[in-house]
Amino acid sequence: MAIKAVSKERIDKALLEFDRDFRGRREWHGWETNPAHRYAIAVGGTSYPAKKIVSLATGIAVSQFPGGHLTNRYLEKRGFSIIELQSTGLEPVLQFEPGAIYDRVTEINGPFGGSRQSGIAASATYPAIFLFTGDSGEQYGYADRWDNGAFLYTGEGQRGPMTLNRGNRAVAEHAETGRALHLFKSLGKGKGNRYIGEFCCADVFERIQPDVDGKDRTALVFRLVPVSSPEMDIETELETAVELADSLAAARIAALAACKPVTNAMDQSAQRKIYQRSRKVAHYVLMRAKGLCESCDKPAPFFKKDGTPYLEPHHVNRLSDGGLDHPRYVGAVCPSCHREIHSGVHGVSLNEQLKQRLNAIEG
Repeated sequence: MAIKAVSKERIDKALLEFDRDFRGRREWHGWETNPAHRYAIAVGGTSYPAKKIVSLATGIAVSQFPGGHLTNRYLEKRGFSIIELQSTGLEPVLQFEPGAIYDRVTEINGPFGGSRQSGIAASATYPAIFLFTGDSGEQYGYADRWDNGAFLYTGEGQRGPMTLNRGNRAVAEHAETGRALHLFKSLGKGKGNRYIGEFCCADVFERIQPDVDGKDRTALVFRLVPVSSPEMDIETELETAVELADSLAAARIAALAACKPVTNAMDQSAQRKIYQRSRKVAHYVLMRAKGLCESCDKPAPFFKKDGTPYLEPHHVNRLSDGGLDHPRYVGAVCPSCHREIHSGVHGVSLNEQLKQRLNAIEG
């Protein structure tokens, strides 16, 4: 969404509105040290959050336009001075709101790493791979679309046959490396990128399609499934279709095999394939715990109807649970620890401790 044009006077009123109605609120205490706020409007020695002020002045929600350079230029054209806030040393939180629009340089790849130009941008410092799609990609031989609940995402490589290396390999092996796939849709130059959501890669297949020069070539296409897909919830029909190993050793072999990239195997729907593979990972992780929470070491709070101890799989590299991940990045935790990790004041440190423990277990 383009930012609606308003006068300098309207922005001046927004500054007064922020002072009157927002600055004293608890959520705005110390906002200048929050890594989510990188730029501010400087007026007479007082700082104002740039994106919030534009939102108040235009009536557009902050989630509906990108921050960073686009917002800064908007304000500078109206005579306002923009400053970059000092870094606090705190790491920004890798969290995006579905449907919200983000500036790639200042809100995606700038804080979290990865190429600022490539369609596949794998971070070297965060457990994330950022994928960018858009209507303009068709001119370069890319034709991404939804198909039967999965998003068909064309790999990188503008000319000649695509190969499973670099960014393409990173997507195919994201479960083994413990990196989440975050998909964005580019809205055009200077308009930002709308966040679609977090995905798992079910498989990759080949198809013939034109390259940037219009010549037919072999392209790689990834079938991506939303982590929050309702089809990935436990269903009796799907659950009975998964063959689970009886021994811990066999369960581990099956779980590790499930994380391997699958090529040109279109025998099942993408959702069913992810579900069955993730069930094998969860089955092994729960067997590995032997009834003890891998976070607090306490016994499971109760037994399920089938006689097994109740623990919950937790993905240490993601804010959401569910979908395919490697046993190195999935812990079996009690409901209390699970809730505390996601919502508690010490959740980040507990999650980090669990990461270290899983790394020691799985190597």
